[in-house]
Amino acid sequence: MKYTKMAACAVAGALLIGLLGCSGERAAEKEVLRPVRYTTASETDPKVERRFSGLTRSGSVVRLSFRKGGEVASIRVFVGDRVKKGELVATLDDKDAQLNLDKARAALNKSRIQSENARSSLARVKSLYENNNVSLSEYEKARDTFANALATYQADERSYRLQERELAYYKLTSPIDGIITSRKVEANENVSSGAEVAVVQAGDSIEVEAGIPEVWISKVHEGQRVKLSYPSIEGETFEGRVTEVAFESDSQTHTYPVTLVMEGGSSDIRPGMPASVTFDFGRDLPKETLRVPVSAMAKDYDGHYLFVLERSPEKGVGVVKKRRVKAGGMNSGGFDVTEGLSAGEKVVTAGLQFLSDGMRVKVLAE
Repeated sequence: MKYTKMAACAVAGALLIGLLGCSGERAAEKEVLRPVRYTTASETDPKVERRFSGLTRSGSVVRLSFRKGGEVASIRVFVGDRVKKGELVATLDDKDAQLNLDKARAALNKSRIQSENARSSLARVKSLYENNNVSLSEYEKARDTFANALATYQADERSYRLQERELAYYKLTSPIDGIITSRKVEANENVSSGAEVAVVQAGDSIEVEAGIPEVWISKVHEGQRVKLSYPSIEGETFEGRVTEVAFESDSQTHTYPVTLVMEGGSSDIRPGMPASVTFDFGRDLPKETLRVPVSAMAKDYDGHYLFVLERSPEKGVGVVKKRRVKAGGMNSGGFDVTEGLSAGEKVVTAGLQFLSDGMRVKVLAE
């Protein structure tokens, strides 16, 4: 009886071990596949527009000042006045300068008469000398007298021209067509040479300065066409072009200042207005550029890579292949891929850190 019980226990143990062994084999045979989602690589839209903020300023600003110091006799403009090129803005008291010019004119007339008399005298003495009626010394004396008189006349003429030119310094005119934006002096005030009297800004020349991030600055170049719009002018856009691209970034905004000039501006646009600058970078993209979501792109020490999904014969199962690609710029639509990927290929968009080359995965809907 004792042996029978022992035999029964042995048989039961063997059966239990056998059952456990079968269960372990079935567990080993069951493969757990990681689910992935994918998207299809598509060609980029050739129109890649990016919008940046800018600030309007006058294309030409001139700070007017006198070249001579003195008392302001009159100032003929007010803030907001439109002026033409050459229009009189202000004048200085020029009484002393006018007296000096009159003196220089009188001296010039006197020396001119003396020079003409000396010329006539030289011609007469020369004729007598050639006929042996006067000595050589008399002829040389007449010649020297004329030379001195001519030199005096030429010096007085230069002095007169200088005084005449200096008199023009007492009048201040606008060098451009524009608008007076500032007036710093009043009549009867004394001003020094170079002191700012008024500021005139070109009314028809409008510039916009925009800050471009480093990811896009390499695509901005002089002469590039842009579109400009203003929040205060709804439904209207203006043409512009890049005139200057800064080489160094701004220390405060960490963007690169780019200057643009507006073509065909509006009288409603004034310096200081915020502007929106739209660049089209699509023309700079290679023709065969593809775009993938940001989540599909990964990077290591060797560069950028993607996991390309290949279907397997089993339904709902795929194989991922790690592939090196050349990535272009990043934008709101994702990464631009210029090399290593073909249109229509499927790339994994999530869980890249858990994947490895050649790994079997469960394919979810796109």
